[in-house]
Amino acid sequence: MFLMMLINHSVAVVVEDRRNRTMERVYAAPVRSFDIAAGHFIGSVLIGTLQVLAIAALIRLVFGYDYGVPAWMQIVVMECFILAALGIASAVAGFVRNTRNLNIINTLIMTPTCMLGGCFWPIDIMPSFMRKLANFVPQKWAIEAMELGASGASLDRIALPLGILLLFAAVLLGFGAAVLRPAQ
Repeated sequence: MFLMMLINHSVAVVVEDRRNRTMERVYAAPVRSFDIAAGHFIGSVLIGTLQVLAIAALIRLVFGYDYGVPAWMQIVVMECFILAALGIASAVAGFVRNTRNLNIINTLIMTPTCMLGGCFWPIDIMPSFMRKLANFVPQKWAIEAMELGASGASLDRIALPLGILLLFAAVLLGFGAAVLRPAQ
């Protein structure tokens, strides 16, 4: 949830640029639109990566807690989740015009999806219809990949949850990049 909040704040910068018409000036430059969108998204991914690395280092090195997932696997899973979270935030950002509304709407999306995805309690205790709904949120797939990694699964066994996270990312980032572009 905190990772999603951080990603939301980095996407809020793009919304603020659009509101201040800074984005229109950037898109007027002789640079491809893809490069501009990729620059925004890569910056957000780097911010999320720094948060993941800092928390992982704190947990593993300072507190000495090992929860059974190899560090490289944790980073791979979290990077895929960062992309999916960025997709959600950018897709929502395409529909709002100011950062205040973006923060409110993203909080209204993040909290229930974290609950549904198993961030606050195990999915197994939820009714069956909610377990089926959990398949439509990326948190469920990130947690499932971590649980598989903790049980000793190899990268090929966690390929399905990672693929689903990357599918979330591709669809939502594509949509977000298209709707965040300023009007011609």
